[in-house]
Amino acid sequence: MLRVEGLTSAPFFKDIDFSIRAGEIIGFTGLLGDGRSELFQTIFGAEGISEGKVFLNSDKVTIRSTTQAIEKGIAYLPRNRKENAIIKDMNIIENASIATWPKFAKRGIIYAEKHREVFEGHRKALRIKMGELTDSINSLSGGNQQKVILAKWLAANPQLLILDNPTQGVDVGAKEDIYDIILKLADEKIAIVVLSSEAHEIIRVCDRVFVMYHGVIQGELSGQNMTEHQIMTLATGGKLLEEEEGHFNEHIEC
Repeated sequence: MLRVEGLTSAPFFKDIDFSIRAGEIIGFTGLLGDGRSELFQTIFGAEGISEGKVFLNSDKVTIRSTTQAIEKGIAYLPRNRKENAIIKDMNIIENASIATWPKFAKRGIIYAEKHREVFEGHRKALRIKMGELTDSINSLSGGNQQKVILAKWLAANPQLLILDNPTQGVDVGAKEDIYDIILKLADEKIAIVVLSSEAHEIIRVCDRVFVMYHGVIQGELSGQNMTEHQIMTLATGGKLLEEEEGHFNEHIEC
């Protein structure tokens, strides 16, 4: 679904290589300032690329804007809901539909009925607790605001969904709902990237995880190796235990 080669944007990240298949959930984690958000903002067209290549479905692409990214089937849920996701002066349905206004427009006019129909399906699937569609987005809890933003991007019918800190500032119940949603979306063959600082969240939903350190991928983990200890080791600049043991054995043989 997505492959990047040698992606670089100084000083945030450099020489990034990874790929993701349809229906796969991969994680990116690390410590504050590791460059993961900047990396995926670049893939989404919000920032420029210094070097490297991006491939979607094996085709090399150049994405220069977020509009282009949406048209190519990429959706991005930002990490800071209050600053970058919800529009406080708009109501619930406006927040849930703004990304698809052009998609469902009729002769340049917003097709409100279609937006309500699409949102109603997502509202039920995501179990959004709310009053009227025209209520302020601020009337909802943090978890339900996050679900509305997720519904906004699902309406765009993405092939690749990037979730940056998807459960930040939501309660435990809403977190579990969001985890269930992520797993169901993967079953529908959507490729999903989860960016999170919480190791247990990455372990809970991801098939593989890439750990970043100072703008580079320090290592990749999967299966039984995907533990909080291994993640923290890589996030602080260390090496995988297997790599250390291999180096030790080579030293003995020499």
